[in-house]
Amino acid sequence: MGARAPDPEWLTRSQRGVTVEVKAVPRARATAVAGVHAGALRVQIAAPPHKGQSNAALCAFLAEAAGCRKSAARMRRGSGGSRKLVEIDGDPDVIAARLAAIAGP
Repeated sequence: MGARAPDPEWLTRSQRGVTVEVKAVPRARATAVAGVHAGALRVQIAAPPHKGQSNAALCAFLAEAAGCRKSAARMRRGSGGSRKLVEIDGDPDVIAARLAAIAGP
């Protein structure tokens, strides 16, 4: 078995799962990863930033991308701004690999 690849700068592992630094862009046509921007995973969100709709959509999107339940992802910091920290509970190795794959090279 080889050593695992280093984690992207926007992802931090913990015993419970991972923390993802996100640059959120609301009101997009579709919810999707749009690469990496200034050390954060750039995610375009289709939902508007009204009454937490875009935050809920972001958490649901990241949980699905990580292969976890929606309830496994939660906002840790930045609910009112575009720079956010999202925690995702689960196997850190699996989550990190799935999120790194959707982020691209």
